[in-house]
Amino acid sequence: MKRVFTAQEMRDYEQIRFADGRANSLDWMERAAQGVDDLLKARYPEQSVLVVCGSGNNGGDGFALLRLLTQRGVDCLGVLLTDENKLSGDAKINYQRALRIGVSFALEITSERISNYDVVVDTMFGTGLSRPLTGVFLDAVQIINQCEKPVVAVDIPSGVDATTGAILGEAIRARETVTFECLKRGHLFFPGREYSGEVIIQPLSNEPKADNIKVALLEHNDIQHKLPPRPMDSHKGKNGRALLCVGCGRYVGAALLSVGAALRAGSGLTTAAVPGAVKPAFAALPEAMCVPVNTSADWDEAACYNAKELLSQKNAVCIGSGVGDGNILTLIEAVLKTKVPVVLDADALNQISRNTAILTLLHQDVILTPHPMEMSRLCGEPIEAILADPIGIAQIYAHKWNCVVLLKGATTCISNGSETRLNITGNAGLAKGGSGDVLSGLITGLLAQRVTPFDAASAGAYLLGASANEAFELLRERMLLARDVIDAIQITIGKIEQ
Repeated sequence: MKRVFTAQEMRDYEQIRFADGRANSLDWMERAAQGVDDLLKARYPEQSVLVVCGSGNNGGDGFALLRLLTQRGVDCLGVLLTDENKLSGDAKINYQRALRIGVSFALEITSERISNYDVVVDTMFGTGLSRPLTGVFLDAVQIINQCEKPVVAVDIPSGVDATTGAILGEAIRARETVTFECLKRGHLFFPGREYSGEVIIQPLSNEPKADNIKVALLEHNDIQHKLPPRPMDSHKGKNGRALLCVGCGRYVGAALLSVGAALRAGSGLTTAAVPGAVKPAFAALPEAMCVPVNTSADWDEAACYNAKELLSQKNAVCIGSGVGDGNILTLIEAVLKTKVPVVLDADALNQISRNTAILTLLHQDVILTPHPMEMSRLCGEPIEAILADPIGIAQIYAHKWNCVVLLKGATTCISNGSETRLNITGNAGLAKGGSGDVLSGLITGLLAQRVTPFDAASAGAYLLGASANEAFELLRERMLLARDVIDAIQITIGKIEQ
């Protein structure tokens, strides 16, 4: 997993290392510039470079980069958008070093000047920017964004808030961003994620990877270690028993999708508890044991009673996908009291939000999978606050409710209250009905195989997005259906286990 910092966390990290002598700020600036130079050599060999510089440490990275480019014979020019007399510290030292070896600087940026160079490098502002761009910097951003040349941002595109990903008025649209030591939240949350392009991490220290990572980005290798092993002598009982209480006459598809995903995730014995009217649809999914819990199209008191009778010896339960408006509160309460690992999704969350006393029954083996509007109804926070700080919201309420919160989004936040993992796999094809049902089924299938709730939620989110990417290769995002993602899960898991 890759560490993810806020702007303040990065400043604190640097200062602690500079203060105790574990790092030298001038040396780190040199390594930062070397990382950008390495990218330019690899991606843009033999191409001329225009480096647009500010006055702070980000500008200092630019001055050091210009020296490296000049030393290896690259046609380059610096544009200094501030009075050289305002430079100080490491930035001033690197500016003077650049001048001594003959680096040339211009004092303004124009479209005509950019047209003379192949690549533009943005070193105006780094992670410390917290106010909208103005004056010559705003003008520079607008000119650069119109130039149609590849743009490489240093640390984070100027104008992107490094903590939230918000755009501070306007911001550089980069093709690549070279960031230092670790990812920043602004690289991973929209719109900053879009403006950052491909993000490359340049290490600055030689310290071992920290174990106590509070916020991290999920990667391929992480999921490989979280999937349950499949011994040669395994059998259906060993691979877990899942119960999914899903569907109604109006939402038959949700039941099929969630149960189908649980099967694809490897659940050994998968039982679908559904209203009687839904039963015929399961002829299309013969691998599941489908039990009608009443004779109607909707969930009612009888359905809840009969579903509770199916709880014995189950390793994981899912409640909510497509259950509609039928009252399932007694079922939710009963399942929570058994302490069996459970995924609460969709209509289960909506019903809890209208009966919040149930929140006191949540426990560490519960996974909630709300989208922002569902989360707003559950916790009472305005949706604007949730969208502004999804990591903070997921952390606060996972801790308060003593459970795992998987807050859905283009960047999904999964928290157990002390740690938070981010997932960015997936594409716009998932912005359709049924994707959440597939996610809940995936997580339930993993829970049934005794994967811990935090790991099951993390792996489920990653697999959903990665499988959508596999399906996207064939179908493109507009044609992609939720069931296509289920079909691609086997491809994704196969690649992860290689």
